[in-house]
Formats: sequence, structure tokens, C-alpha cells
Amino acid sequence: MELIKTGKTKDVYKSPDGNYLFKFKDTITGNAEGQSDPGGNKVVGSVAGVGSAALKMSTYYFELLKKSNIPTHYVSADQTKNEMTVRPAAFFGKGLEFVIRYKASGSFVRRFGQYCKEGDELPKVFEVTLKDDGREDPPVTSEILAALNLLTPAQYDEIHAQTIKICDIVKDDLKNRGLELIDIKIEFGIVDGKIALIDEISPGNMRVFKGGKKVDYITLSNLVE
Repeated sequence: MELIKTGKTKDVYKSPDGNYLFKFKDTITGNAEGQSDPGGNKVVGSVAGVGSAALKMSTYYFELLKKSNIPTHYVSADQTKNEMTVRPAAFFGKGLEFVIRYKASGSFVRRFGQYCKEGDELPKVFEVTLKDDGREDPPVTSEILAALNLLTPAQYDEIHAQTIKICDIVKDDLKNRGLELIDIKIEFGIVDGKIALIDEISPGNMRVFKGGKKVDYITLSNLVE
């Protein structure tokens, strides 16, 4: 297989059949202070089992979304090899990230702490950021996305609705396990000509609390299976 990309949390290979293979790694992303953070764009450490946890949880949620007929790039997974097979996807520009925030936390409080505090309820706040580590993933509006020819207004509206639907499915599933989803980021691309969920749905992409305390990567993965 051809190595296409060496990423922070996984490497991407192209298979001879045209599909792609994700090889998950035991790395954790976080902020400049070295703290783990779903919105972080730096590798801040390595913990044995994190890659397996990311694959396990992603597989579970991709299979769950399949039951709701939500289009994704997911094909299959091999837990013994920390590998996931996905269909090829076209990115919007060099990649966009879509976030739903149910409560104020992390970077949201760092940016808007003059008007909110940690844990404040939010009305499913929707954010879009450019995947650009060098510029710290700048947030963008629908108008900017259209002006830069990254997303049409119709695509923006479709992704907005899909993001809420997907994140609410994850939130409700976690709630049934006694867990609270604080925020989550996901990605979309074009798969087989349609907008579809891509990348992963893992502990590193979300902030989850239980009893007022953050649940760590491995524990969260073990609670969702």
C-alpha cells in the first residue's frame, strides 16, 4: 500500500482497490499548554491503547449511524491491527472541521470568557474552522466559506443540519450510558458524489463528562461498546 499522509493521530494509506486505510496511532492532541483538548492541533503525548480506543469507538458510532442511513466513508475495521478501511473522499479546500457545543468549555471559554464561564449551557452552538495548524484553525462564517469557494450556502445548510443530527445521536447514546457530551468535532467530505461524514468519531474528538468530571480516552472507549 502507498503511504499518503503521516498524521498526528493516524497514518493514511491507499489500497490497491482504490479505498484508503487508516492506521491509528497512540498519540494525543492538545493545546499549547500541553493539555489534551479535542480542539488541539499539537501532539502533546502518547498513551498506550489510545489508537485502539479511537478505532473501537469510531467503529461503534459509524455502525450506529449506518442504522440511521447517514452517509459516511466507513467500510470496515480491523481492531487487531488498529486499521479502518474507508471510501475515498474529496475535501472542502484542505479540510474543514465542524463543531457542536452543548456547554461552554475549552477554547470556547478561552475566546469568549468575558461573556461565559466553564459549564454554561449553550443552544447547540455550531462552529466551522479551517484545518490549518499554522494559523491555529481559524473559525469561519458561511459568508467567508462561500467567498473562498469552500462551501456553497446550500452545502453549508446541509452540513449544519447533518452535524446536529449526527452529534445528537452521539449525545443521546452517551446519555443512555450516564455520560454527558460537552462538545464534539466532526468532518465532512464528498463521497460517491454526496456529502458524507469522514475521518473518525473518537474520544479525542469530543469532551465527555461523568459526575462533573472529564472522562479520559481509554475509560470512555471502554464505556462505549
